[in-house]
Amino acid sequence: MHSIRSVPDKSDRPGLLDRPGTHAVEEAVVGQACQDHAMNAQTSPILESTVVLAMDYGQFCLDGGLGDIDNEMELLDQAQEQQPSAGDGTMVVVVCPHQNNFEMSVNVQVFDCRPAGDRSQWQQVSEDHLEIDAPGVLSLSSPTTEPVTVAVPHGEYVVEVSGRGFVNYGWPGSTTPGDVWRLRLWPDDGSVLEPAQLWEMPECGTPENIPSSMDGSDGSVTGGS
Repeated sequence: MHSIRSVPDKSDRPGLLDRPGTHAVEEAVVGQACQDHAMNAQTSPILESTVVLAMDYGQFCLDGGLGDIDNEMELLDQAQEQQPSAGDGTMVVVVCPHQNNFEMSVNVQVFDCRPAGDRSQWQQVSEDHLEIDAPGVLSLSSPTTEPVTVAVPHGEYVVEVSGRGFVNYGWPGSTTPGDVWRLRLWPDDGSVLEPAQLWEMPECGTPENIPSSMDGSDGSVTGGS
């Protein structure tokens, strides 16, 4: 006759989730999943639209509804002194490599936090602070042409201005040279702004900054180091 072996009672043995360190591992897995979800979420804008601006005189201005037009020339002076842009929190003036583009496409994206950087895909990039007033309208304008507007929720933002498709500093050889731009806005959390990136024109380099005391300077292009 075969003897019957008793089976040990496992009810008192610790389960998987009761073993030391298991909760820490579980929390780490959940935490990583949440982090991955957040990273994936921030890659997509919560709002996005595209407008076409007739850009002239090598500059355009962003205004969230609080800007003073009398300050625009001063900001332009600052943008030329420390290229390629300058802002006072209510307006941003951007200096463009091209003298004009009467069909300049501008893609506007709004995020809930700073998106992943992609500067290597753009030729000119700069960041500034910009507040959008209660009506929630961002205006883009350029001298002598009609402004265009984009709906952006009221708030204080960091705005990243990126451009590419440049052919020359100055006259591009056409009134529609094909350069395109993108604005990315996200809530201003007080973080330090990223440094500006200028287009390095082949065999010519980047344009020299124009000090305020040299208003008559031609802003010649200097060779890159």
